Amino acid sequence: MDHFNRAHQLLAASADTETKFLELAAQAVVIASQSRWGGVGFFLPESKDLQVVAFWQGDCLGEPFRFCVPGSPCEAIYKSPTVSGDHQYIHYGSDILTQFSDSELLMRFPGECYRAHAIHDDSQTVIGHVFSLDDKPGSDQKELRDFFNLLSKRISSEYNRFKREAELARTADMVKLTRNMFSFVDRSYTYHAVSQGYVDTFAQPHDELIGKKSSDLHGEAIFNNVLEPLLKRSFSGETVNSQIWIHPPNIKPKYIDVVQTPFYEIDGTISGVVLSGHDITPQKVTEETLQKLSLAVTHSPVLTVITTPEGVIEYVSPIVEAITGYSVEEVIGKTPRLFKSGRTNPSVYESLWKAIKNKQPWQGEIENKRKDGVFYWEYISIAPVLNDRGEVLAFVGSSMDITQRKQMESQLLELASTDSLTGVSNRRHFLEVVESHLAESERYKSPLSLMIIDIDKFKHLNDSGGHALGDEVIKQFTQICEQTIRNVDILGRLGGDEFAILLPETNAEKALILAERLKDAISAFKIHYEQNTLQITVSIGLSTYQNNEETQDTVQSLLARADEGLYTAKRGGRNLIGFV
Repeated sequence: MDHFNRAHQLLAASADTETKFLELAAQAVVIASQSRWGGVGFFLPESKDLQVVAFWQGDCLGEPFRFCVPGSPCEAIYKSPTVSGDHQYIHYGSDILTQFSDSELLMRFPGECYRAHAIHDDSQTVIGHVFSLDDKPGSDQKELRDFFNLLSKRISSEYNRFKREAELARTADMVKLTRNMFSFVDRSYTYHAVSQGYVDTFAQPHDELIGKKSSDLHGEAIFNNVLEPLLKRSFSGETVNSQIWIHPPNIKPKYIDVVQTPFYEIDGTISGVVLSGHDITPQKVTEETLQKLSLAVTHSPVLTVITTPEGVIEYVSPIVEAITGYSVEEVIGKTPRLFKSGRTNPSVYESLWKAIKNKQPWQGEIENKRKDGVFYWEYISIAPVLNDRGEVLAFVGSSMDITQRKQMESQLLELASTDSLTGVSNRRHFLEVVESHLAESERYKSPLSLMIIDIDKFKHLNDSGGHALGDEVIKQFTQICEQTIRNVDILGRLGGDEFAILLPETNAEKALILAERLKDAISAFKIHYEQNTLQITVSIGLSTYQNNEETQDTVQSLLARADEGLYTAKRGGRNLIGFV
């Protein structure tokens, strides 16, 4: 029995690695069975080979090798994924070369006697076997069966232990490598595992961080006020998700999203807490910036609107009620058509939609309508919000009420284009209108005529009656003209008592008729001023637009001929029409 004792003593020796232990097991099986060869191998399901990882031959270790299981003495062990009973242990006492003549193992190591026992993993699946092979016949022995049984269990146990340790080591290495902040803290708030994220954040190596208390790493104030209350919740069995500020030395504070998970031992007790955190400082900064922006938008005098790609309003700033009369609730879910007045030039909307369809920003002025029906002007900027693929996520619009500015512009334009005494076009504006109509007549070959009118003996009337009388005569004269001419005709004051009337779509014959009608109306009109009643006459010069090989009228030439006609009428005795 000394050989069994020697085998057990061998297995009792320390082994730092799995390989060393398996080599001792191979040697022990040779000693216990008093065989020439012995080994430990693991099954490779893909190839149906056995990889012999530890092999003892004679009095020394042999090289690892592999052989095909089918057709070999150990084949019965692998008939079923989980073997038990008699199939766990096999014994061939002699003549195995005859029984397994094609075995790769026996071709390499010709033997007579073969013993083997299955090795299992934690799920009792066969993963390999331990075996002995001798070149002499050998009987089956209960002591050897028991030894093989015990040895296979020991190998299974050690194999699974080394496997778990390797997995733990691999997990620890992965934890060390991760850039997120991953750690394990025990009930004394001491770190037993930390990731590379801790090393990067606190600028300390792993060895210095392991064994350090949380209060030492983060400082007493942060620990007492923030970390300890959170960790106590996890030690009570609660999984906690929180966002906290930490203050690593020599760098800016970081805002961390942390998940704390209780770690339960097999007996159900909580021995520590697993912490997983990642830096969300950029998101926090963005969130605070957005909060500031939201407050700025909320309190800004500029109206801000956000719509879906289809134009449905999702957000509108509170100032919408002051500008439009509609409440926020009345606007959400509607489209900007809610404010449409119907008075904006369609070309404005055409340019707006063209820009939107091309995912381009747009700016312009639109006249809209309030809830109470009052019209108002807005200066609007619209821009698309695009994702990384260039798809429109939303449209953002901002607008300012420019009604007062538009009213001022209108007033200034009126002052710049209107005669202050009569309210008709002044000389500059009238000439611009003539030039515009002249271009149309040239383009469309349409007739156009022009009258210049002078009040007869106005200078004498003004000198004798005073400027107040002269102004009153001019105003009432203007009223007579406006009542007599057609809607399409344009009246302007060129200066003093000289007026002009542009007659669109009017040839010479019709112009003469209109001039006669106007002259007669003025002659028949009585002007009342204070206690006096006056009657006036006018001289009219008339010209018609010419566009032929000899003459192509300009504004100046058309005016010049009408002016020549006026002087012809004056020289003829006044209250006449002169046509050139």
